[in-house]
Amino acid sequence: MLVLFRIIFTGLFLWLMSHAARGAQANLSDDVGNAGSFALAVVVGLVAGLTWAPVLGEVLSGPMTGLMTDGSVSEDRTWFIRAARRCEARGWRLAAVLLAFWDAVLRPKMPAAYVVGMNNARPGGWFEKVFAREVWKFNNIANCVRAHDILKLRHDLDPGAHREPEVNIALVAHLREPTKTPPPMAVPAAGPAPLPARNARIQLFGGTLPPREPTDEEPPAAS
Repeated sequence: MLVLFRIIFTGLFLWLMSHAARGAQANLSDDVGNAGSFALAVVVGLVAGLTWAPVLGEVLSGPMTGLMTDGSVSEDRTWFIRAARRCEARGWRLAAVLLAFWDAVLRPKMPAAYVVGMNNARPGGWFEKVFAREVWKFNNIANCVRAHDILKLRHDLDPGAHREPEVNIALVAHLREPTKTPPPMAVPAAGPAPLPARNARIQLFGGTLPPREPTDEEPPAAS
């Protein structure tokens, strides 16, 4: 329905703009009529712009968010995928692989079956290689990096460069060797700390304090 409205309002906007332009050239003295034609064209153009807004938004935001969402398996909720995920949660890996394989045969353009099969296939087996090669064809960065590791390290297959440059950038960052930790720096030992200054009023051993003279308020001590 939205596509139909998009075609109708876009065609109507173009026709009104052409009609207003021809009318303005033919009747230069009719300012009110020409202004009304252009105003109607602007209103129809705004409505047509609303119908094109989802397409423009996808074009603008797709390069930034598409690599994290394209090929996402969260939106794929067919019966076979749900059953495969239940088998995966219960540890029935072979059943999950078979269900994912059957779903991939029925719907080869959806990535969920390949991801589930790759995660549950026997390491180094044929199913793992097949699923990893199909996962590499999609755009999800995390799945592509994992598929590249499986193909390169376990099956000695080089999938080559990905068609999306952002996936290649993430893969280069993933394969980069971490920088080595520098050795500890030798620091000379610190000298002994200086002794604190002694308080002469503090006597630890020997000696007595001088007798204190009694004040007027205190009676003299009995001898």
